[in-house]
Amino acid sequence: MNLIHDPWIPVRRRGGATDRIRPAQIAENDDPPVAPASPRADFDGALAQFLIGLLQTCLAPGDEGDWEDRLERPPTVAELDAAFGRHAHAFEVDGDGPRFMQDFEPFEKPGASERRPAESGIEALLIEAPGAQTLRNNADHFIKRGHVEALCPACAVTALFTLQLNAPSGGAGHRTSLRGGGPLTTLVALDPEGSGLPDTLWHQLWLNVLPQTVRLTGNPRLDGPEHIFPWLAPTRTSERGGRETTPEDAHPYQMYWAMPRRIRLDFDHTDEGRCDLCDREDKFLRRWFTLNYGINYTGAWRHPLSPYQERPNAEPLPLHPQPGGITYRHWLGLVYERQNGRQRVTPALVVREFQRKRLEGEQFRLWAFGYDMDNMKPRCWYEAIMPLYRVPESIREAFAERVKQLIEAAEYVAGLVKTQVKKAWFKRPGDAKGDTDFLADAFYQATEADFYACLPRLLATLPRSADEPVRNGWFQTLRKAALDLFDEYAAGGDIAFADPARVARARNDLVKQLHGRKLKTILDLPNHKEKAA
Repeated sequence: MNLIHDPWIPVRRRGGATDRIRPAQIAENDDPPVAPASPRADFDGALAQFLIGLLQTCLAPGDEGDWEDRLERPPTVAELDAAFGRHAHAFEVDGDGPRFMQDFEPFEKPGASERRPAESGIEALLIEAPGAQTLRNNADHFIKRGHVEALCPACAVTALFTLQLNAPSGGAGHRTSLRGGGPLTTLVALDPEGSGLPDTLWHQLWLNVLPQTVRLTGNPRLDGPEHIFPWLAPTRTSERGGRETTPEDAHPYQMYWAMPRRIRLDFDHTDEGRCDLCDREDKFLRRWFTLNYGINYTGAWRHPLSPYQERPNAEPLPLHPQPGGITYRHWLGLVYERQNGRQRVTPALVVREFQRKRLEGEQFRLWAFGYDMDNMKPRCWYEAIMPLYRVPESIREAFAERVKQLIEAAEYVAGLVKTQVKKAWFKRPGDAKGDTDFLADAFYQATEADFYACLPRLLATLPRSADEPVRNGWFQTLRKAALDLFDEYAAGGDIAFADPARVARARNDLVKQLHGRKLKTILDLPNHKEKAA
C-alpha cells in the first residue's frame, strides 16, 4: 500500500456522498471533496494535518504571490500527482523497504543481550485504549477492551499517524510528540457564507500552507529526504545519555512528519474480513511491535499548526487542551497575541500569517482540536469551530484590547457565580470539597453565542470609537446569565435540603457584586450609581 498512489483517505464530497481518494484527488473539480470523513474525530484532525504536511513538503509556494495564485487557480489532479509522486518512496506502508512512520529496520528476534520489542494488539494504537497495567488490574471500566481487534491498512496507518502526532508519555523511553502529549492544533478553515472562496477541501488545506519566505524552526541545510522523513534512515535513538533532536538536527519540514515512537506494524500476519472501525471489507492487521528510546525532540521547536505560550528566558511551550474544553475565553490567544502578566500566548504561525493576507472574504473560521491528556491518560477529546475575522490593521490593537476586556469580564463573573453558589450550598464553603468548575463551564456555554455576536459589532463601531453600547450589552448579558445560572443551581433545588436564608444571602451578594464598580471598570464603562434590584 502506498499513501500517494492508492485511494485510502475517506472524504465527504460536496454532494454528500462519502468516498476514498488518493491525496491528489483533493483538487478534483467534479463534486469535489470538502472534508475528511473518517470514523473518528481525531482521525479527521490527523488526516487534515497529513494533507497540509504533504502540500507544504511537496508544493510549498515560493512567496505570497505564488500562494495567492494557487488559491485562485488550484492545480490539477495530474499536477498534484506529479508533485506528490516525487516523494512516493517515503509513503510505502509495508514491504521490505522503509515504511511510513515506522522504524527503519525490522525488529528482528533479539539475542540474549538485546532489548525485546513489545507486542501489542492493534487496539493499542488508539490513544484512548486501556493500557497494559489497566488490563492487568481489570480496571477498564469506561473504555472496554476488545472493541477493536482488527484494523484495515488505511485505518491502521491513520491510527499510527495520529499516535505519532499526539504521542503522550508512555513509560520509560517512550517519547512524546514534538509538541508534547496531546497538543492543541489550530487550523484556518473556510466559512461558506463569509470567506468568498469555493467550499472545497483543497481551499481548506491551502489556507494553512506557508510560503517558503516564512521562516520555520529547523535546519534547512539538512535537505536530504531522511532529514524530512525520519523513517528513511536508521532511527536517531535516545537511550540514556543518547542524542536529543533539536531544530539544528532536522529539516524544518520534519515538524510535519515527526516520529517519536519506534513502531512496526505486523503485515506478515493478516486476515481477511471487516475492519472494526470503518467496516470495510479488506485484509486486516491484528498487532504491532514497539521499542522505546525513539526520537527525542527537544529545544525551541515551534510547530506552525499550534499556538504557543511564551515566558521570558524560556523556550516556547505548545498549548494543550485543558479540562473544560476550548471555549471563547481562549479565543483571543488563538487568534491574536494575549499578554497575561509575564506570560504571552501567541497564535499558531499559520493563523498569524493568515492575518496578514489580503483576501476578499472578511470572515473565516478557526478549527481547534486536541486531546486533554493527564500524562498517558486521555481525559477527553476537545474540538471547536470559532469565527476568524479579518480585522483591519488600523483597529487591530484596539479590537484585541476590547476583546480582552470582554473575556476578562466573563472570567470575573464566572468566578462570582462559583463563589456564591458554593455559599448557597454549604455552611462553610471554604471547607467544601469537590470540583465546581462545571459551573464556570456552564456559564461560558450560556454566554458563548452572545460573545461571538459582539465581535462583528466591535468591528463596525471601533473605527468610530462608538463601541460603548457593545460593551454595555455584554455587561447586561453577563449579569443575566449569572443570575439565571445561580437560580438554576442554587435556588432551584429541593428546598428540604437547602437553607433558604443562606441561599437568599448568597444571591443578594451576587446581585451587589454584579452591580458593583469592578465589573464596569473591567469593561471601561461609566461608574454611575445603579440601584441593585
